[in-house]
Amino acid sequence: MSSVNSIKVSKEIEEAILSGYLKPRERLVEIDLISKFGVSRTVIREALKRLEAKGLIRNTPYRGAVVADLTLEEIEEIYFVRTELEKIAARLVIAHIARKEIQELKKFSKEVEKHLREKTHQMIEKDSEFHRMVFRACRNNYLCDMIDFLRTKAHIVRFNAWSLPHRVEESIVEHREMVKAIEERNLSQFEKLIVKHLTFSKNSYMSQLKGMTGM
Repeated sequence: MSSVNSIKVSKEIEEAILSGYLKPRERLVEIDLISKFGVSRTVIREALKRLEAKGLIRNTPYRGAVVADLTLEEIEEIYFVRTELEKIAARLVIAHIARKEIQELKKFSKEVEKHLREKTHQMIEKDSEFHRMVFRACRNNYLCDMIDFLRTKAHIVRFNAWSLPHRVEESIVEHREMVKAIEERNLSQFEKLIVKHLTFSKNSYMSQLKGMTGM
């Protein structure tokens, strides 16, 4: 029973982190979480271990569990790997995606647009699901899992990008262009869009981080 409860608790905390409600470096105090969720200390610790495994929290000396942030070096490393993995996946998507999947992707992209424009509390998860749907067509579960792990790991970079002026509309346009490139089986265009999508988020966050650190 505790494992079931810990999954539920970890999911709720994860949603709070990915939505930006819980900020990087914010403490997750066990006693507060026990009170909030009405569960045992064991359940809370299991939930925090799940989140640590996903790279969403870190255990630090004297402070305990805190929402993870990323250094400049970590961002560079994550986005280098993400870019290469997503380009590999792009080749497989173009080779394997079925017409029915393209139609489903088109339909879902309209739903995502609605969430983005209205800035609903589900917008980040819907955007993530759009990208999962794209890459599931690569027919390689291990590759999809690695991409998804790195996307979650870099949550703060993506969340920061959404706060920038015009980014929602730009992202909507990029999604439409991705679907069009996939439908036309245009690999070079699809790869360019993937790189553009990732590079924008990375560079905007790194510029902000450099400004904060005075580098």
